[in-house]
Amino acid sequence: MLNVALSFTPESFDFIYLDPPFFTGKEQVGTKENLRYQDSWDNDIDVYISWLEERIRVLKPLLKKTATFVLHLDRHAVHYAKVMMDSVFGREFFRNEIIWHYTGGGRSKSHFSRKHDNLLCYSLSDKPYFNLDAIRVPYKKTSGYAKSGIRAKSGKLYLPHPDGTPLDDVWSIPIVNPMSAERTGYPTQKPLLLLERLIAAYTPEKGFVGDFCCGSGTTLAAAEKLGRRWFGCDISEEAVASSRKRLGLID
Repeated sequence: MLNVALSFTPESFDFIYLDPPFFTGKEQVGTKENLRYQDSWDNDIDVYISWLEERIRVLKPLLKKTATFVLHLDRHAVHYAKVMMDSVFGREFFRNEIIWHYTGGGRSKSHFSRKHDNLLCYSLSDKPYFNLDAIRVPYKKTSGYAKSGIRAKSGKLYLPHPDGTPLDDVWSIPIVNPMSAERTGYPTQKPLLLLERLIAAYTPEKGFVGDFCCGSGTTLAAAEKLGRRWFGCDISEEAVASSRKRLGLID
């Protein structure tokens, strides 16, 4: 990944999304042969964070001044990574921690079920590109806005936006169903809707999207669907081949 990243001109990308191994301490195995990757770090968080930081510091110069960088992790290492990311980008450029909440899988009887990932969002400036209107969702039926709007005490009437309500930083999106046509067989595959929201919010039309741990190719498929230019790579040849197949680049 590092050599590939160094081949780009600085300030090339409008958005970079990184979905690396999560420091789970085990091999992640997909449902198709050879679609797997190792996520064991000898239980050494310092080794893992150093590995991650080295790559992020190489990717940072590739971002335009209006770009956003999103690091996707979970409970295993996100709190360590947050401190590292503050160091790399500056605490003042931390924009959001998006919580992706999902259902499915087993339920614990010894603790609250762990059903969310953490997406750390950083910018390079105080005014990164951001289009909240691109990802509005329908108002809830119980919302006053959904009916006739809301009238303030002053008498002013606030009418509902025709495209729905803005999203906050907690997104409930189902995991990819094993029977879904979207499923590639790659382990830890992320849903298309998740990446569509990120790309729509953080990139202009025909913007350039990068994913340097492209895995199942979800980022690339979402970028293609939204009419963005994109680049993806992965250390796994099988992941790259699977992504190319998904995008119709090979039979």
